[in-house]
Amino acid sequence: MPMTAVMDGATTSDATTSRAAQRLLQYLHDTTDATWSISQRPLGTAFPLESRHGTDEGFLCMATHGDDHRYQAIGEAVAMSLMLISEAEAKMPKAPTSADAMIGLGDDPAEGRIVAYFQPIVALRTGEVVAIEALARMQTPDGVLGPETFLSAFTSGNTMLALFDRMLESTLHFLSDHRHRMPDLSAAINFELAGIPEHGLAELINTRLVEFATEPDSLSIELNERVAYDLSDAALEELRNVIDLGVKLLIDDVPSSFRTLERLSGIAISGAKLDRRFVQQLSANDPTGSEVLAVLARAAEYGIEVIAEGVETQVQCDKLIQLGCNFGQGYFFAVPQPASSLATVLEAPLVSSW
Repeated sequence: MPMTAVMDGATTSDATTSRAAQRLLQYLHDTTDATWSISQRPLGTAFPLESRHGTDEGFLCMATHGDDHRYQAIGEAVAMSLMLISEAEAKMPKAPTSADAMIGLGDDPAEGRIVAYFQPIVALRTGEVVAIEALARMQTPDGVLGPETFLSAFTSGNTMLALFDRMLESTLHFLSDHRHRMPDLSAAINFELAGIPEHGLAELINTRLVEFATEPDSLSIELNERVAYDLSDAALEELRNVIDLGVKLLIDDVPSSFRTLERLSGIAISGAKLDRRFVQQLSANDPTGSEVLAVLARAAEYGIEVIAEGVETQVQCDKLIQLGCNFGQGYFFAVPQPASSLATVLEAPLVSSW
């Protein structure tokens, strides 16, 4: 993979250097009195960029008014590092660009497929799993990718519905399969897209609930606070239709102001997610938990249950309990994972703090 960069006006090819390579070049620029660049042809003192297979990828070039030999060793080392970075990045999984391919409508399974990963939500005092959250992931031949790599492909109403349906079907299938041993288990689907489809969402959810013989109140839709606040009037009406089915609504990343409640007036909100930044501050910037207390107090005014996100330590878990937070999720309990491994995780309490 060709790597190039511009440092102090040096001539380069059209390719773009990776962030790691750019930082290496910046380090050379900051710590030496030479000018460094990557070019397709040798300029000044040049260190070849050769792969382990002998492929020529260009040159790391240096220009200095002093003794060139001073930087011989560091130039050779950085040139080798740049090639190792290039080879590693070439092996990294790449996200497909077609929404149809990502949700399994394409002909080539190697392009990548959207799948549901699940993370438990637990009662903090007992460690009992009370719900699961469905999160979109992409399975590729080389690994699993997070939503930041593919969500931008899902912007139209139809593609939003297709992605949500993939999550919905997988979630209801899991609840149905485990209903015999966990009849009270509920699920939240994180609607990670940039909006709500203005048509078809309520009809889709109702159809799937009937198909899997699942009660509506076993399902929650989780909306980011900012997305919920910016919904169009038509999308807001469609969300109201969903809640009228009996499906619950959770607001993600809620601030202490709860400003979304004004925009969602008339729509019942069952719960709110406490942003992980508040949880992380419990043992550092906010040891008293004043910000968490503010969110909990405001939520109590509206009869809204709070779920703490990003719980990573026993200290955080215990502090949340002391502050009056009843539910949480995070790596301290379990990482997001496919349904096959989650079934084993649910067999016993994940934590017993008190």
